Amino acid sequence: MRVLIVILIWLSLVGYRFFHQFQVGQNLGHWENEEILIKGRISSEPLLQGNSQKFKVSRFDIVTQAYPKYEYGQKVVIVGRLQRRLINKWYSQFRLMYPDIRLVEANNQKTISLSRLRQGIEERFNQVLPEPEASLLAGIVLGSKRGLPEDFYRALQKTGTLHIVVASGYNVTIIIATIVAYLAGLIKRQWAILIGLATVGIYTIMAGAEPAIVRAAIMGSLGFGGQIIGRKTEGLRLLIAAIMIMVLVNPSIIMDVGFQLSVAATFGLIFLSPRLEPILGRVWLIGKDLTETTSAQIMVWPIIVLYFGQMSAFSILVNSLILWLVPIIMALGFFLALTGNQAVGWLTYVPLTIMVRVIEGFGRI
Repeated sequence: MRVLIVILIWLSLVGYRFFHQFQVGQNLGHWENEEILIKGRISSEPLLQGNSQKFKVSRFDIVTQAYPKYEYGQKVVIVGRLQRRLINKWYSQFRLMYPDIRLVEANNQKTISLSRLRQGIEERFNQVLPEPEASLLAGIVLGSKRGLPEDFYRALQKTGTLHIVVASGYNVTIIIATIVAYLAGLIKRQWAILIGLATVGIYTIMAGAEPAIVRAAIMGSLGFGGQIIGRKTEGLRLLIAAIMIMVLVNPSIIMDVGFQLSVAATFGLIFLSPRLEPILGRVWLIGKDLTETTSAQIMVWPIIVLYFGQMSAFSILVNSLILWLVPIIMALGFFLALTGNQAVGWLTYVPLTIMVRVIEGFGRI
């Protein structure tokens, strides 16, 4: 009965918020092809591709010149012609192409510090590694995609491996588990978990707060938070809780492709992976990665075909060949970010260049 009451309250709140966002979208639709002025903060990590960069301000997608470069969290005033893309009768996407942009306010002090930390790490990677290895490492460790060469970015898309440059649940698990493991022997485990959760919050902001990392951060926080109060947790319940929280905060996120792919892939890992393990887990060397990749890909295939009209025939094979390299690259990448040591850079280059060659090779096919 208590669960039913919670669900009814959640549905009521989500319904009210979704109807409000729908009304806002309807009102914005009246300004289609008209010149408008918007004020707000950049709410996504700018993605630099070729001669343009893309980012979001509120619910608007902004496409502008590659320079000057903008940063997550900056407050801007934008004047441009509104374009509308009708997704369905309930939801529309709005964008401004190459509008006039004026920077009103830089990031606040906390955001500036995180932004500078992120930029410092990316610069450190660029100093010791060539391209595209440096940008690939920044993507795996920080979820940054703005420095990726355009040809390599297309190869990631073609091979279904773009997800490796999105900060995800794996990053969150590594961060919390490492902090708890190191601090649990020095302080109370509850305090170690709290420090780990705070670190994940900072990392989530630094990684651009994209749907995949937010979902992972919520699931990780709930999972480890349950240990503080002595409650056991399991994957499916954590996923449902993360979805409910994110949809309550922003109901229109259910229309976001990144959110849908993240949820579908996670559900595949939770639900399908244990069932495929007896069959695929026996494959030599890549059994575990093949099981997890197949589980995730089965769930995301319908979404990718629906939105993009095609799916790489090699995605499962390519992911199985490279996913075992991700934890190695992450560990070396974190160490390189801390030290900037050239020898660590050489070690990191080896698995990175293997991954690059595999992706580029299948990308050409």
